Amino acid sequence: MVAQSRRESTYICSRGHTSEVRAFDNFLERMPHGCKLLVAGNHDFPFEYCSKRKAKALVKHAIYLENSGVELFGLKFWGSPWQPEFYNWAFNLPRGKPLAEIWALIPDDTDVLITHTPPYGILDRLESGRHVGCVDLAQALPRVRPKLHVFGHIHEDYGMREQNGTTFINACICNEYYQPVNPPIVFDL
Repeated sequence: MVAQSRRESTYICSRGHTSEVRAFDNFLERMPHGCKLLVAGNHDFPFEYCSKRKAKALVKHAIYLENSGVELFGLKFWGSPWQPEFYNWAFNLPRGKPLAEIWALIPDDTDVLITHTPPYGILDRLESGRHVGCVDLAQALPRVRPKLHVFGHIHEDYGMREQNGTTFINACICNEYYQPVNPPIVFDL
């Protein structure tokens, strides 16, 4: 997933396949954006299986966020790779208390929330029309009220939507067949 901000040239991404971590880091090095943020996703087993410190060391050309945040350009960013259980992928947790405990870590003053999973009911529809986002994340949003929430994971519902003062972006570049068909979404804060 990729979303670019015109503000201070920030590049936000949540990247897929595990065998491409170093190649992706090389790609990030070539990007012209002064600051890059990375949140792992359900394909990123190397990030799940190592400590957060080691995960951060895998990527030298981005700030890796795993249930953590950073303040840049006067904005507070917070990111997490966790998602409701989905087959045997990386960063799976059962719905309910385990995920609610993760989302309780999001600071109330977060301006930009970056998660791999979408909240339930927002840009989370499968081709069948079924919503599959995270209910527990959706329940945390009224407390946090970020200006922007960027996510991916549900390839079929790419796009942008505003709701209750938050801009939501499902920035999936690839469709459900992993073909890169969607352009990056550019936004202003």
